Amino acid sequence: MLAAGVRLVAELGPEKLTLNHVGTSAGYSRGLPAHHFGSRENYLKALASHVAIEFDRTLQAIDRVSGLEAVLRITRAVLDQLAADPERGLTAQIVLADPRRERALSEDIAALRDNTLALLARHIADGIEAGEIRRAVEPSHASLFIAAGICGLIDSQLADPRFDIAAAGDQLLDLIEHALAAKR
Repeated sequence: MLAAGVRLVAELGPEKLTLNHVGTSAGYSRGLPAHHFGSRENYLKALASHVAIEFDRTLQAIDRVSGLEAVLRITRAVLDQLAADPERGLTAQIVLADPRRERALSEDIAALRDNTLALLARHIADGIEAGEIRRAVEPSHASLFIAAGICGLIDSQLADPRFDIAAAGDQLLDLIEHALAAKR
């Protein structure tokens, strides 16, 4: 039922999610989510926890690197997760998609978004300091562009299941690398 909720929130946003939708989408009765979770609020709390855990698992794939390599690895980890397990990969959409806290699934998810953008910005700043990323790059802006690029690919995959997320992801990584890399 949580996987169904991830897809519904990624497609519709948390404000349009109903327990009836969750039950039907998960292949169960419309009333099973209410029976299991008790209320929409309890379901959303469980879903937020599930999303945070899954997104954290995706980011754990990053070793102790920094700078441009870390930015590319973070982006690649999210894209690989989308290709390997689209349902779990949609957690990136929930975390990164909407900066408006009132639309966030929870304060924890909003904080996770802020922390993820700050992580990207920190790696970009480290890359600037190391001379591998152009000095003209503004880390906070670049982190937003990367998140928007990832979300754009996810939106395309949601709209068309035939969308080649792997090929588009490779193109996004190439664009990020060329946009950020210092000229050697």
